[in-house]
Amino acid sequence: MSDGTFMQRLNAAAIVLAVVLLVALGAWWWRERSKVVATPRWEPAQFAQLLAPQLAPPSDAERWVVAVNLQCPHCQQHLAWLRERIASRSTRPLLGVLIVDQPTRPDSLALGALGAGAYWDSAQVWRETWGRGMYGETMRFDSHGTLLGAAPGGMVPDSITL
Repeated sequence: MSDGTFMQRLNAAAIVLAVVLLVALGAWWWRERSKVVATPRWEPAQFAQLLAPQLAPPSDAERWVVAVNLQCPHCQQHLAWLRERIASRSTRPLLGVLIVDQPTRPDSLALGALGAGAYWDSAQVWRETWGRGMYGETMRFDSHGTLLGAAPGGMVPDSITL
């Protein structure tokens, strides 16, 4: 086989591979975009409570819930960082945790005291119903459970002024 023939076959294989990858990416994108997801709404009864909330929330208090995968050190670092960032505020949101993508109930948590408690998403509400998938995401809910917004890990969803 001559070098020219080999290069033609190699080019053809590269083009076929590129087309296959492009079609696969398009199919994945279409599948993700066609999923019907619900707007997140904080209803604690949807989740298994691991740590009870420390305080009854004031009627106007926001609840910030961080999606934490116990295998992800970044999630836990973000939670600790977020706790530090809001500690000095005169009006603080209630900070809570939603343990996600954990197939079995966690035995014990070393998450520290959390005003809004800790919950385990045993029914995959966060991923399947709400269509979420970013570990460390902080979701902001009002006192009625309505989603106010969300921020990725490493950011403060700053609805409260310092």
